[in-house]
Amino acid sequence: MSVGEGKNAMAGDAAGVRRVGFSGLRAIQAIERWCTMVLPFGTTPVPYTPDGQAAVQILGKIEAMLTQLDGTSTHTVRLGQIRGILTGMKAAKPDKTTADLPMKDGAVDRAGWDAKPEVERRAIWEALSAIHDELRFLNAAPLVSGKRYFVLFFILLLLVVLAYVCSHREAARTQIQPVPSSQQIVEALGQARFVELKLVSLKEKQNRKLSGNAATAAPPLGSQGQPPKSDAKGVQPIAPLPPQPSSPEQDLADDWRAIESKWEIFKQGLYKIPLSYETMRLLGMVSAELQARDTTLFVTYQNFLKHLQTDLESLSTTYFWNTHPWRWLELSLWATMGCLVGLLFYIAGLLGMGVFRPEEGTMFMAELLMAPIVVPVIFFLFTLSGIAEFIPSQSSTTMNIGVAFIFGFAIRRTIGILDIIKKRLFPDPTP
Repeated sequence: MSVGEGKNAMAGDAAGVRRVGFSGLRAIQAIERWCTMVLPFGTTPVPYTPDGQAAVQILGKIEAMLTQLDGTSTHTVRLGQIRGILTGMKAAKPDKTTADLPMKDGAVDRAGWDAKPEVERRAIWEALSAIHDELRFLNAAPLVSGKRYFVLFFILLLLVVLAYVCSHREAARTQIQPVPSSQQIVEALGQARFVELKLVSLKEKQNRKLSGNAATAAPPLGSQGQPPKSDAKGVQPIAPLPPQPSSPEQDLADDWRAIESKWEIFKQGLYKIPLSYETMRLLGMVSAELQARDTTLFVTYQNFLKHLQTDLESLSTTYFWNTHPWRWLELSLWATMGCLVGLLFYIAGLLGMGVFRPEEGTMFMAELLMAPIVVPVIFFLFTLSGIAEFIPSQSSTTMNIGVAFIFGFAIRRTIGILDIIKKRLFPDPTP
């Protein structure tokens, strides 16, 4: 091939490349025009105009980070400069009607902020965002420590939940506590209601007897209230004697014996069900008062019925441990899970604000170790302290578990409850 032919071939190839390039460029331009018409939000974003709420939030984050970095950071000079910038933004300027950050009662005045032009608000927002990003960079090491704590507690929460679920398998539950059948629960509730109705009827009869309103039966007279007339032979017929009603005392004695008989059958059935100590204590009191036929039986039986219903409701729940001491272990596990959830919530809030104090890690660990012990102790002392009307023995397992979780979630306030109980039991000595 000659030199001229080679030049011509090279020129032809270059022209082909240019044609292909121009075709590709035209295709790209067509796609861009189509995206501009169909998806305008993807190519022409709307500028962000912050409102007063956004200004309040970012200024609060900046002040929180300045408070944390103050005295603990080596960037004292830069922190002083940032404080000076913020002070200048909050101060009024002679060439403007209001300050860059109009303040009212220690916070950004939303009405004054919204009155500013959008361009000015965007400029102030960019300056605040730059300060916020710089402070997060200065606080990077504590934030990394906070993220590590968050991951650690998240893994612990997963492990506790997994261990809880595995320990509550049906095979494990049947070995730890017997579960009463539905027939036993229905029969117990039915007999309890029957005894209650009998006691109500007995109480009404006793009230009528004491008030003196019991009706006394009298022999009936004739049609006009006169004695029966004699027959033709002058012999007066003998009127048939009316049935003599039993005396009120006899009726009450029969009712007491019927209740005693039914109570013995009812009590034998309850022996097969694992009841709490408080329920068994009231069971014995009802038996003693029934034998003595004491009138306090009516109040005692109502208390017994309340505890019995609570126990049967708890025992019918196949997801929790109800018998002692596993019931307290159940509360400890839920208190631990509540504490872990509370710590995750607290740390996530700090990281969202851009602040975290690594020295709080010791307190986190202490709270996690104290929660499974402190919460059951709070349950033990509820009735003794009298600080609330909530009595664990009169509440179902689901109620107790919910309260234990809340106590673990707010573990610092729960420890404050212990402090209140301490002051009530052991008040400060007076001089």
